[in-house]
Amino acid sequence: MKNLICILVFATSSLLANANITPDPIQSNVLAFSGLKIRTAPGLDGQVLKVIPFGETVNIIESDENIETIEWMEGSWIKIEHQGTEGYVFDGFLSDLPVPTFNFELSQSDFDLTYPMIAWAEYNFDETRKSDTINRGGDYDKIIQYMERGILLTREDSDYSFNTSIVLPDVTISEAYNIVKSMLLTKAERNIYDKKAIYIKGGDDKIEKIKINIDNPVVIKKLKNGDIKISVSAFHTGCGL
Repeated sequence: MKNLICILVFATSSLLANANITPDPIQSNVLAFSGLKIRTAPGLDGQVLKVIPFGETVNIIESDENIETIEWMEGSWIKIEHQGTEGYVFDGFLSDLPVPTFNFELSQSDFDLTYPMIAWAEYNFDETRKSDTINRGGDYDKIIQYMERGILLTREDSDYSFNTSIVLPDVTISEAYNIVKSMLLTKAERNIYDKKAIYIKGGDDKIEKIKINIDNPVVIKKLKNGDIKISVSAFHTGCGL
């Protein structure tokens, strides 16, 4: 009987101890370059408490499944906490993807985002299996890398172009758009990126593809399985014969 009582006391103590464990908060990163406004109430009519700077992290307190469209971005008004301030933000400018911050993750010239995107993926996500390498003769090579979170990073090099693509599961098209935008080094480049963007809707009247017609074009599209694919092309220059 004493053994039974001891077991019951131990089990009860374990349950109480586990009940007192506070789970880690769900965190998300701000992708709005002008900052993200935190408001007293959900909606644009809510009073602004402060502006959270680009790249900072917030703790999500409450989510909302009601979808709203602001400009072209879809999202929800969610309750968050940032450095002691609680309020509501539009989550179209939030992402749990890492924000590019190092120089090697940023463009350096001519809007070339091929190498920054490779550097961002390889720095932030580990490979989960050996890469596939495909060679179709001397003028074409393709490498597919399998990374954490089910991310696929592909690069194709030919005599004419260097193409990079990354497939991101469980993200929105606006997240992908803003992540790519955050790889641009200057404000002038980011403004051109926005101006050159063409938004293409699908049958459900929602944005399913974005084309950014810059020198090295970018295409962001939603795949049939819901994943988002970002493709960037850079063209080799030289003298033709």
